Amino acid sequence: MHDPGRCRIRLVAFDVDGVIVPIRSSWGYLHERVGTTAESSLNYRLFMEGRIGYWEWMFLDTLAWVEAVPGITRWDLEQLFSEVPINRDAYEAIHILREAGIESALVSGGVDVLVSRVARELGIRYWVSPVLSFDPWGRLVPGGEPRLEADRKDRAVLSLARRLGYSMREVAFVGDSYWDLRGMREACLAIAVNPHDERVVKEADYVAKDLLDAAYFILEHSYTWKRRG
Repeated sequence: MHDPGRCRIRLVAFDVDGVIVPIRSSWGYLHERVGTTAESSLNYRLFMEGRIGYWEWMFLDTLAWVEAVPGITRWDLEQLFSEVPINRDAYEAIHILREAGIESALVSGGVDVLVSRVARELGIRYWVSPVLSFDPWGRLVPGGEPRLEADRKDRAVLSLARRLGYSMREVAFVGDSYWDLRGMREACLAIAVNPHDERVVKEADYVAKDLLDAAYFILEHSYTWKRRG
């Protein structure tokens, strides 16, 4: 855990899956929808055992989708993800932070098709996630670009903070799972929302009951909020 008293938050990095949307994994959601959960379980085990790297994991997962649904397109994925709602409290939480002068960003290991839609609907300018590949006709191509590796969100948070000119004392991270632990440790303030891993609860400076609760906690450690108060 950190010393929240040292933090003056100006940037909040949110995980997406399980935090801003109700599904725990956008990758798992697609595997369920196209009928490739068995392949997903095998690929996950191979990665966790260190037998494949992150790009290979992306390749095998996306290959499974292409083989299950030949010719699957970005539009098809957008249609599938259109059924995933954004948690209602996310809109108000982001609005409250924006009104206080605090920047929000998405740092997600989820599928970029969903992450980009969430960013667009919430009016969030900055987001990073693994990126799928498509051919000129919009058809999914196995592989992709691991701009963010799900278990290395610390790198993404550091890179984003530097890009925007913030120190890590000015960064909060909101997450829910094992994959968020490194990002939570790197940030000055770590908040858990809907956690489903005891390690996340132990690492968090605060366990919020929802995103609004998380937003108000962050405001207590915001430079702009303190200054206006």
